[in-house]
Amino acid sequence: MKSTQYFVDAVGLEKLLIDYQEVFTLLDDISQQLLQGVISTVDQYKEILNQATGAYGTLEPLYSLAVAHKENSELHYYVEKKRELEEKAEKFTAASLEKESSESVAQIRRVRNICEAYVSVAEKIIITAQTQMKQMSQDYKFKPQEER
Repeated sequence: MKSTQYFVDAVGLEKLLIDYQEVFTLLDDISQQLLQGVISTVDQYKEILNQATGAYGTLEPLYSLAVAHKENSELHYYVEKKRELEEKAEKFTAASLEKESSESVAQIRRVRNICEAYVSVAEKIIITAQTQMKQMSQDYKFKPQEER
């Protein structure tokens, strides 16, 4: 399924979450490994760096699409509803219309927030892995020859 097709309707949004569950689980697993302190070698950090970078590259475009789709859908709802109410000569307040518009994109916002959270997790894992690899490299340089 093309990325943009996920944002056509509620079924597509739920399919996105199902289709990308493997990526979400991967990031959750890496986070747990970091939390438990089981990653300790340069090779392990290289592996999680590559995995997190791949996850980031997969999820960031979806997140960007979700942001754009949420904003566009919310604005479209607002404009259409306002036009409809004006044609009927009904009174309304901007605040109530904004709230209604916001409610109309609740599912999109949920998916956007999930994507945003996992993009952030991937970023943190990438930074952590790079930092740890750099530190290990510096520690290795300063070890006496017989300890290497």
